[in-house]
Amino acid sequence: MPKPSESMALVRFGPFEVDFRAGELLKNGRRIRVQDQPLQVLAMLLEKPGEVVTREEVRKRLWLEDTFVDFDHGLNNAINRLREALSDSADAPRFIETLPRRGYRFIAEVRNGTPAPIEEAPQATSTEWSTASSVGTPEIAPVVTAPLPLPKHQLKKLWLGAASIGIAAAVILGLYFERARSVRGSAAIRIQSVAVLPLDNLSGDPSQEYFADGITDALTTYLAQSRRIRVISRTSAMHYKGTKKTLPEIAKELGVDAVVEGSASRASGVIHVNAQLIYMPGDSHIWAHSYEGATSNLAAMESEIANDLARKIGTTTPLESTKSLSRAVTLNPEAYDFYLRAEPYYGLQTREANDQAIRLLEKSVEIDPQFAAAYAALAAAYGTRAIGIEINEPKWIEKASAAVGKALALDPNLAEGYVSRGYLLWSRANGWSHERAVSDYRHALELNPNLAEAHHQLANVYNHVGLLDKAGEEIKRAIALDPLNTGIRFRVGINLLYQGKYEESLVELRDSEKFLPPFWAFQMSFALQHLGRQREAQEKIETLLKANPLDTGGSLTAMQAMLAVDAGDVPLAERKIQEAIAKGKGYQHFHHVAYAVASAYALLDRHDQALQYLRTVADDGFPCYPLFEHDSNLDHLRTDPGFLSFLAEQRKQWEYFRGHL
Repeated sequence: MPKPSESMALVRFGPFEVDFRAGELLKNGRRIRVQDQPLQVLAMLLEKPGEVVTREEVRKRLWLEDTFVDFDHGLNNAINRLREALSDSADAPRFIETLPRRGYRFIAEVRNGTPAPIEEAPQATSTEWSTASSVGTPEIAPVVTAPLPLPKHQLKKLWLGAASIGIAAAVILGLYFERARSVRGSAAIRIQSVAVLPLDNLSGDPSQEYFADGITDALTTYLAQSRRIRVISRTSAMHYKGTKKTLPEIAKELGVDAVVEGSASRASGVIHVNAQLIYMPGDSHIWAHSYEGATSNLAAMESEIANDLARKIGTTTPLESTKSLSRAVTLNPEAYDFYLRAEPYYGLQTREANDQAIRLLEKSVEIDPQFAAAYAALAAAYGTRAIGIEINEPKWIEKASAAVGKALALDPNLAEGYVSRGYLLWSRANGWSHERAVSDYRHALELNPNLAEAHHQLANVYNHVGLLDKAGEEIKRAIALDPLNTGIRFRVGINLLYQGKYEESLVELRDSEKFLPPFWAFQMSFALQHLGRQREAQEKIETLLKANPLDTGGSLTAMQAMLAVDAGDVPLAERKIQEAIAKGKGYQHFHHVAYAVASAYALLDRHDQALQYLRTVADDGFPCYPLFEHDSNLDHLRTDPGFLSFLAEQRKQWEYFRGHL
């Protein structure tokens, strides 16, 4: 037998290559995503090609004795994942053969040092779900037409590379056991934070992606109601849909010590879900389970999975019964379908997306008038229409108020309902009800402490009323729960901006352009103007005006007025002031336009007009006393008795907010 060489760490079979040093599986040179544990199972099979590897052998080598896990389900899940990666089938295996009640055997020819042949994808004549029994536990795998297994006499060829494969496999297994020793040495696994990653859609139908995403969303929502753990928001977790990043990389970026991953499919009225819980410090699979049920029982299945996960994590969820769950979700699969299809749209502030969200959600509640969560989402969609799209049409506020009222009447414990109501209360249409809105957001967090959007909206209110320290605290909590949310990152920059930390603000705002681009350009330019970088500010405005020439809301035009004053062009500044006022009238963010107008008048040393618009700012939802107190654009007003009186009033109100919000 030749002496092992560096190349022997690369094992080939069929069109596949396994690089044990890198921990990668490749097909025709393209990396195939496969998690660590399935890869470790493959290493064990390749270590003894042609021989039976018993389930007990796998358990002893890959599952720690003191790890709390359903081993049968865990192994079945690992085998299913491995077969998915290899495009293999349990009924007609090309690579991994199941020996009922015994274990598994690798049956393909193994090569070393030769390129893997390019193989065309097998043509499947039919795909359906089957159940293979092993120690009384089902393995769910797609049945795909494939070549027959190799004759047994050909298995002798597999021994030619056995020694080198053993060495290669030992590399990855040695690394695993090193990690295992560190986990075994700890007193106990303690999970304090978790992310539910997007479930893979195994239905074979891309149009069913929303279904797998919906289950991901439901599991996230249910786990988030646990008080002892931090649960990453779906908004951030969905960034990893289809990613090639490894689980340790994802966990590090999200700042969690455990992840939930799995797959879902739906066919002929039957749902299959595989789920597993992975503890990242030890890279250990501590729980896995397969679920199967009728489509009509989806809500009950989601509740069961969530509660199983919660128990394995070491916490509980308040959704312990289908009865309590049904008010928040629905037992009607058609209504749930429309709700899931609407989810990508109802938070966006464009007419096209808003039309789609409203259409789908209205169908959902029409089918199931008891679907509380759909009413809460519909209220948010109506609110977006009223506040940002059709501002002069009062029917949308009426519709939004009716929808959120219905949601909370159906389920008084629906946290999302209180967030939707708080969003409506804190608006121009409802007179900027600061205290009532904050009360609703706080109550939402009592019901669901992991609801990032409630922290986000609290921070937004606090920023506007000048409670910048409280806003900073809420932003930190929101980011911990939803670290990749662009809107929340935008709030970080705004918080720093209002504190006068302009350089730091620019750093934080730089990557949040997708969140309301014109308003982003307005705030970026506001920071640049304070730093004396007027040319850069002007370039930001001009770039956005090319894409948004109408400047709906007037924020870009208002900033042009300030920059015109800095440039000494008074006629242009006066013209832009009037244009901005006309464009901004009636819009939710008019208080920011009014503040830019007040600043322009202050820079022009026109005190009466500056004070007039500062009062408009404060009365129209933006009584930010700390900003008024230190903004250098208002320095010409510092000795004006009217301005000093205004500041005294604002300080008194700010102190009230500090004690009551």
